[in-house]
Amino acid sequence: MDAEQPRAPIEPASGQVPNAGQIEQWAREGEQWVAEADRYDAMLQSFGAAVLAAASLSPGERVADVGCGNGAMTIDAARRVGPNGRALGIDISIPMLDLARRRAKEAGVGNVEFVEADAQVHPFGGGSLDAILSRFGVMFFDDPQAAFANFASALRPRGRIAFVCWQDLFQNQWMLIPGAAAAQHVGLPQMEPGAPGPFALADGDRVEHLLASAGFRDVSLESIARPMRVGSDVDDTVAFFESTDIARRLMADAAPDKVAAALDAIREALIPHAGEEGVVLSGTAWLVTARKP
Repeated sequence: MDAEQPRAPIEPASGQVPNAGQIEQWAREGEQWVAEADRYDAMLQSFGAAVLAAASLSPGERVADVGCGNGAMTIDAARRVGPNGRALGIDISIPMLDLARRRAKEAGVGNVEFVEADAQVHPFGGGSLDAILSRFGVMFFDDPQAAFANFASALRPRGRIAFVCWQDLFQNQWMLIPGAAAAQHVGLPQMEPGAPGPFALADGDRVEHLLASAGFRDVSLESIARPMRVGSDVDDTVAFFESTDIARRLMADAAPDKVAAALDAIREALIPHAGEEGVVLSGTAWLVTARKP
């Protein structure tokens, strides 16, 4: 496949675009992820490595990376399946896909394609894939049941899926520490359990049910915790958090003095986590694997 192939359109279903809210959000948030691409890759690399190890890709296989973002794990997967294999990166963020294509071209990886599409409804081609991967890209679907059913239909018999998704907020310092500090001054948004977002699949029982209902077998969830270097120092980390879409939404309606107080509180909360390696916070995820019968 050619890393420079044109984007596929996101197809509407029944006159409505699925996941319209997420498509709108990631049009904004994707810009920040591109600007901070190296930081995000460093933060999440160990989780992606766990996904690739669990997937056990072989030369010549066809693999898709759902929610591929800036393409780092997709390119790694393409290298693992070799020139006779193929890797597809799929995402709804145009800025991130543009960076992914540039990265693949600069790396000389030609057996990869990046497509703008919604994986919940994208026609992958029945039984065309050996494996589906995702590094924190499967938590944002309006209808996760439909999404996992679509993944199952895309896999060949005995094909497998491997992904990571965040566990509960309280198990994830990278969000809990700055979020709790800021909340003292600007409050917290109401979050419906299971709604699309970073922690939508925090409930392991729900993940097992979704996969089993979609037809997957041998479902396994492993809890993995990894250190995440969020910034070089406290000020760098505060500036990074302030730039995120989550922080902008959290502070959008707050008075300037409340925003300033929230940022000061985040700074104080991060000081105990700063050291020679920078500001390091923990992240805890489910490493999920399953097979199609």
